[in-house]
Amino acid sequence: MVMNIAKFYLLEQWRNKWTVIGNIMAPMIFLVFALVMKSTIDDKATADLIIKSQFLPFSILILIFSLALSLNVLLLSEKKEDGTFLLLKRTDLKLNSYFMGVALGIFVIFNFFLIFFMGCYELIVDIDLASMFTIWLFSNVTLLCLYPASYVLASFFKKSKKVVAFLTPITLLLMFSITMPSMLAMTQGQNPQMYYKFLFWNPMMIMNDITLFELDMITSTWLPTYQYLLVLIGLCAVLWFAALKTFRIADANERV
Repeated sequence: MVMNIAKFYLLEQWRNKWTVIGNIMAPMIFLVFALVMKSTIDDKATADLIIKSQFLPFSILILIFSLALSLNVLLLSEKKEDGTFLLLKRTDLKLNSYFMGVALGIFVIFNFFLIFFMGCYELIVDIDLASMFTIWLFSNVTLLCLYPASYVLASFFKKSKKVVAFLTPITLLLMFSITMPSMLAMTQGQNPQMYYKFLFWNPMMIMNDITLFELDMITSTWLPTYQYLLVLIGLCAVLWFAALKTFRIADANERV
C-alpha cells in the first residue's frame, strides 16, 4: 500500500510538474546568481564566501521548506476541496500508510533536486564529498522532521487559497529569521551562532548551522551533531503524533 501511494504521488506530481517547478524557482534563481557572481567578480575568495555562507544554505533551506511544507499542504487542501479524500475514506487506506507513502514520494523528488543543486554548487565552489554527504544526510533528516507539520497545518485549512496566504508569512519568518542574522554576523566578521539562543524554536537553524560548519564557514557547530540528530528525531516524533491526532481524511459529517 505504501509503495502504491508513493507511485501515485509521483505520477500526480509529474502531471502537475509546473507546480513542482514553481516550488524550486527560488533555489534555481540563487543558483543562477551564484554562477553569475562567480563568473563576474574578480575576487574569487569573496565570491566563494558569499556563495557558501548565503546562497547554498538558503537554497537548501527553501528547498526543504517548499517540498516538505508548502507543496504538501497545498496538495492536501486541494484534495479536501475537490472531494478526493471522501473517496479514500471508503477504502481500507490507513492514515499511517498514506503518511508514509507520500513521505516516500516527497523523499524521491526532494533528493532528485537536492543532488542536482548540490552538484551544481560543487562545480561553482569547492566542496569535498564528506561535507556533501553530511549536508545531504541532515537535509533529509530535516525534511522528514518537518514533513508531519504539513498535515498539522492542513488540518486547519479546507481552502487552498487560504493555504497560500497563510504560508507566505511562515516562509518569510522561518527563512529570514535564520538567513538575515547569519548574513549580518558574517559581514561584520562575527559568528552567526551568537543569535542561535534566540532562534532555538526554528528547526531550520540546525540545518543552517550544519551547512555552514561543513562548508568551513564556522569552526564548530553550536551543539554536537548527535544532539542535533536527537532534537530532529524528537521533533519529528512529536509532529507525527500531532498529525495523526489532528488530520482527518474526511470530516465525520461529510459524504461522497
